[in-house]
Amino acid sequence: MSKFFFRLDDIASNMNWDNFYRIKEIFNRYKIKPLIAVIPDVRDPKLTQWPENKDFWATIGELNRNGWIVGQHGYRHLSEGNGGILKIHNSGEFGGLDFKFQESMIISGKKIIKTNLVNPEIFIAPRHSFDKNTIKALKINGFNYISDGIALYPFKKWDFIWLPQILWRPRKGLFGMITIALHPNTMIDKDFNDLEEFIGKNIKKIGNFSELMAWYGRQNIIKKFLAFLTNQPFKIFWYLAFRIKYGLSR
Repeated sequence: MSKFFFRLDDIASNMNWDNFYRIKEIFNRYKIKPLIAVIPDVRDPKLTQWPENKDFWATIGELNRNGWIVGQHGYRHLSEGNGGILKIHNSGEFGGLDFKFQESMIISGKKIIKTNLVNPEIFIAPRHSFDKNTIKALKINGFNYISDGIALYPFKKWDFIWLPQILWRPRKGLFGMITIALHPNTMIDKDFNDLEEFIGKNIKKIGNFSELMAWYGRQNIIKKFLAFLTNQPFKIFWYLAFRIKYGLSR
């Protein structure tokens, strides 16, 4: 069995709004409710090239009221650390940095989202960069989910429910509870066309992100154990394939 869920990364007041509204229209048409990875205080020069939308929080708030899930995507989306424990990239916002510094970023980012919108429970680290200091800071500050990890099914580790993310574009042929992370800012016409074609052909296999969040808690101990057994060899396979294709240059 396979089920697909969507996450939209790099959502901020400064972003490619034409692309965002385009993907919003597609998801609304098919009644898909994704995870929105919101950057609280965007400072990444690659993202601030677009004009700021003064109605950002109102726009995201409306989507949230309609079932779109809001998560905290780091703090400023800068790369001051290393690749962290997942080793998908060789740089990022949190991995390798001092605990107090990481906690201050997490607290500041959460305060911005909570003040303007909602108290976020899900953390999405920019460039998959986080470490055990990040984990400790997240737990102290009330986060319960991490949208990351290499696996086919959600799992629990370090007192967090992990919602694995292994794809960056729609792809068939996998089984499990698969999160596809899209980056609307850099999508081109072909990406939108491929996305809509995938959705049209697989609509019965696409779920709302709230369903993925609830999945682990609804499984009995046998199903959780079977999921654990499935996740272990897949993780080895995924990293081998990733290293062959990319090395550690991402």
